[in-house]
Amino acid sequence: MHFPGPPSLLQQAATTSAATDDVSHVSACTHALQVDSVAAADAANFRLHPSVEYWANYNTSFSGRSLNAHADDPAAPSALAADAAQLLRSSALADAESAAYWAYHLGRTGFFLGAAASGAIAHHLSTQLRALAAGSSPSRTPFQNLSDNASTELSNRLYEALAVYKQDLESIKQGAFKLPWDMTTVSHRQYNPLFVLSKSAQFVAEGIATLNRRMAQGSADNWFQSNLYPKYYADNTFHYQSDGWMSDRCGAVYEFSTETLFFGRQDAMQRSALLPLSQHIRENGLDPGLMRVMEACCGTGRFHTFLKDNHPSMSTICADLSPFYLARARDNVAYWKSQRAPALDLGGMDGTGELHLAMLAFMQCAVESVPLPDGSLDAVICMYAFHEMPEEARSAAVSEMFRLLKPGGLAVLTDSVQLGDRPQWDPTLGAFGNFNEPHYKNFIACDFGALFKAAGFKCGTKIVASASKTLSFVKPHADNSHNNNGDRAAEGASVTTALYGADLN
Repeated sequence: MHFPGPPSLLQQAATTSAATDDVSHVSACTHALQVDSVAAADAANFRLHPSVEYWANYNTSFSGRSLNAHADDPAAPSALAADAAQLLRSSALADAESAAYWAYHLGRTGFFLGAAASGAIAHHLSTQLRALAAGSSPSRTPFQNLSDNASTELSNRLYEALAVYKQDLESIKQGAFKLPWDMTTVSHRQYNPLFVLSKSAQFVAEGIATLNRRMAQGSADNWFQSNLYPKYYADNTFHYQSDGWMSDRCGAVYEFSTETLFFGRQDAMQRSALLPLSQHIRENGLDPGLMRVMEACCGTGRFHTFLKDNHPSMSTICADLSPFYLARARDNVAYWKSQRAPALDLGGMDGTGELHLAMLAFMQCAVESVPLPDGSLDAVICMYAFHEMPEEARSAAVSEMFRLLKPGGLAVLTDSVQLGDRPQWDPTLGAFGNFNEPHYKNFIACDFGALFKAAGFKCGTKIVASASKTLSFVKPHADNSHNNNGDRAAEGASVTTALYGADLN
């Protein structure tokens, strides 16, 4: 989801493939780094944001019902209903800005709830009609599985949304980042009914195809063969989505699909990655206008628009393996610029940034092999990528981040929660791997604190936001690079109230 003399895209891709497939020299995240409770390992390595304890005790359940009609899906404790009501009274009515935030985000959740229902119903009807035409008995659908326990499913997801919105708003109030730009931009295309209808139609069509593949649990091979990309990336259509990451069609519907999966709370979860960056800038007295930051595995660039909106003078790189998603990222950032900073020159022949060492660059590469010099970046952010990578690729990516960063540079990893982060989810968390995520069960048991420390990093802060967690790491300066153990104690017990004193209760 910047550099002198970049190689051609094909050269970069070929280099990436070779580097990724030959990682014998890299210390892999082997089974020695597989732990029963990642949360316990994290507690020994990271400063813990108050959100860590809050979400560990937040008793909603992780549902596996879309694939299994008999999945154990307990209802959230009734106390959560009272807590949710109190949360809304205390937060939504605090001031006009809070009221506007809640009105927008509750509307957002309602919209994506409707989209999820529409997609599931459309798939159910298409399944019934195909069976009727074939004279056979229809298969049981995810819609039927979910309908059997609809009230519990809805309440669990709504409580998740309310809590993560409260956390997001508190970070905004404390100055960590701005209100979402798409919320405050009244001319945004998301308020255009025709645009919304078009995206909704694309989503329903993709939803039917994706759910058919999920039900079949069959081959998930990609539509083409290539030796220009890592095998784990090119040979698999993650989530059973059409074409994996390798078509404009899947790029066009990706954001809508993932927000629907999370009932509209994905943006709020992703924005937690801005917290350690904000802290790093403030504590080190950095000028964002003099920084160069790469978002690895940027996808369609949606998070990058939030990064740019908060730090428009920062020189940034959108890096991804998929040329189709990079094109989407370019369009998204260009749209942000047109709405929020039309006079800002991001570089490139059309002012929206290209392969150009200026305010914005787009780079086709894997996070395991980035064509940039050593020590050329101030920060690297990687969003929702590591759970789709095998152990060897993850380890190579961590080593590459260390190489790219200047001494004192920041690495931020945002991805799925892991074992122990949400204890009530542990029995069913691995079920997400059934959505054609072959490396997910390995990922949720991987001790990333140990992995990053082995590469030379010092551990920073851990933040949890519903289904996501954010970990930060710092590349030590040369005079203390040998001291990468006991990070939590070395960093000190104090944390700034502005970012880490949030009242999440």
